[in-house]
Amino acid sequence: MNTLGSDTTAQPRTSTPLGRIAAALAVIFATWAAIKLYKILVPPRNLRKYPKAGTWTLIRTLAKRMGYLEQHEVLFEAMRDNALERGIIKSRDETPPVYLTWFFGRWLVVVVNPDDMKLVLTKHDVFEKLPFDVGHTTKFIGQNVAVVQTPEWKRQRKVVNPAFRRGWATSLFGLPARQLIKHLDVVATQGAIMDPAGWMQRMTLDALSLAAFGTNVDSLNHPDAPIVETYNTLMVEILDISKLMNPFYKWSKDGRRALALIEAFDQFIFGLIDAKTANIAARKVEAQVADGGEDDEARDLLEMMVEAAEGTDFSREELRANTIVFFVAGHDTTANALTFAIYLLGMHQAVQDRARQEVIDVMGDMDRGTPADAMPFPTADQERRMTYLSCCIKEVMRLFPSLTIVPQRFTTTAVTLDDGTTLPRDTLVTGDIYSLHRAREVWGPDADVFKPDRFLDSVGHDGQIPMHPAAANFGWTPFGGGQRICLGQQFSLVEQRVVLAMLLLRYTWTVVGDENALKGKPASMPGNLLHAKGIQVRLERR
Repeated sequence: MNTLGSDTTAQPRTSTPLGRIAAALAVIFATWAAIKLYKILVPPRNLRKYPKAGTWTLIRTLAKRMGYLEQHEVLFEAMRDNALERGIIKSRDETPPVYLTWFFGRWLVVVVNPDDMKLVLTKHDVFEKLPFDVGHTTKFIGQNVAVVQTPEWKRQRKVVNPAFRRGWATSLFGLPARQLIKHLDVVATQGAIMDPAGWMQRMTLDALSLAAFGTNVDSLNHPDAPIVETYNTLMVEILDISKLMNPFYKWSKDGRRALALIEAFDQFIFGLIDAKTANIAARKVEAQVADGGEDDEARDLLEMMVEAAEGTDFSREELRANTIVFFVAGHDTTANALTFAIYLLGMHQAVQDRARQEVIDVMGDMDRGTPADAMPFPTADQERRMTYLSCCIKEVMRLFPSLTIVPQRFTTTAVTLDDGTTLPRDTLVTGDIYSLHRAREVWGPDADVFKPDRFLDSVGHDGQIPMHPAAANFGWTPFGGGQRICLGQQFSLVEQRVVLAMLLLRYTWTVVGDENALKGKPASMPGNLLHAKGIQVRLERR
């Protein structure tokens, strides 16, 4: 019973020491999370002067799984809008020489000018390769000469370089191209429309397997063969960046499937390595072939690497990794380059006719009744004399470089860019090859125009077009540059000249169908490797 006038209001409970500690920890955690989120979403103070596309804009393009060309257009225009608003550029025709982009919670400095591109590509001790271990990428490509950091690269290149830096027999490409032509003759006869991407992918896979292993997987005639299907499925999975953004990818259904595919492909590769090693050992014991007695141009890459690795600490796993990176990079990039060459030559008949006439002048014309199996292919001397065709190839790779960005680097020490900005140690840096190749500041007002003649004034005394980045003051870098330039560059260029020469002798073609492709904007697959999609070509036999 309450006494009249007594205070019945409940008194506040005194917080306990444990409650005060929990509250303090909550505040600390919230502050820490806010700081982390701020650092993720806001660039470092010393880089804020550079334009950027919004983080959420980038995330939306990835979520929509846009093709590279579509995604680049959205992001680059958003970055240009930001640059215009801030007075960094004065018109949309200008390309900011440096911009920022967001990458998995970190900010990258992206250079789009020749001077800084040269710096990034040639100062490999300052701009060190950044390990890229997303999903099962590292398990697939391994620790090879293309991705390892400088100290390890110096060790591996002693074994790998001799196998790459040699001539390549044109038969490595001419023989698979004959098989391609056998199939394309049917397409042309039927008046059917073809997508060159699939055909180039299969042909280059056959040529690459022949050059790398001495074994043609024959995907042109057997596209459903188990190893071909395994490899093609694996490549689609590994390159799908939208899937790799999932932090639980390795444990997902897709991740487990990718792992099984890698293990199956490894069995194939290790089987080839072991067979090659045993074969070389047996030959030496029997003294059937003296060391160095074969023509290097006719020997496959794996054989040369196995021999170069003898007496060194180069492991079986490193042989696998360096064979696979050549297999992936050498096949996929060249297939893309050939696809875009067919596309651009089909869009520009006068250029196609001029390139064809040069091939005829060098090789001679062929009889229309020549069977595919007897189709002539250029000799090494002939393919080197195709100056205008080389201009076409160089211009194709300017407009549609197979690798659109420089693999990411991080600075090992403070370094100063061309505009005077000092980047501190551990800054992430890359180069935008695609945008640099189309910058009006570098290539003039016709930078977006397919114009092979722009390279004719660079013909050397030997009649050849220089294909190294210094020839264009590092404004043309589809193969990278510096000491770590793509080892497969010559392989790719020889293959492109041989295959295009044969196609030009055999066919005329035009681009049809897709309206965007006819306007110069073909569709593409997601990812920084530029894959054309849905190009339609009509072939006619000459």
